[in-house]
Amino acid sequence: MAFAVITLSYIFIMNAFPFSLTINKKAEIFSMASFIAQSKQEELNSLGYGNIAAGTIEPKTRLSSDPSSYLYNFHRKTEVLYVNDNLNEEAADLGMKKIIITVYYLHPISKKETSYIINTLISEN
Repeated sequence: MAFAVITLSYIFIMNAFPFSLTINKKAEIFSMASFIAQSKQEELNSLGYGNIAAGTIEPKTRLSSDPSSYLYNFHRKTEVLYVNDNLNEEAADLGMKKIIITVYYLHPISKKETSYIINTLISEN
């Protein structure tokens, strides 16, 4: 009986170990995607409202052409929209812009493309 309990415990622990490694990898990739998006946001914030053009600032682009770089598996897209007080998209500048930064990466478990999105509002005043 004791041998059966030890064997089952061992099997459970051995199955849990690879799963926990995958979860850790998922958290690591998510943190990198967050950092990549935030760094672009900081770059745009430093330009000031008037120097940020509306439209697609950065089409979906691979962040590095070097396969040995950690950025190689990430793509980023940056868009700026004019919005009104209700956050609805507008054709003209009413003094408020919405910045949408999307970082794409492969999900470590499903191996499907996943995205991390941040939206930020900036105003002229």
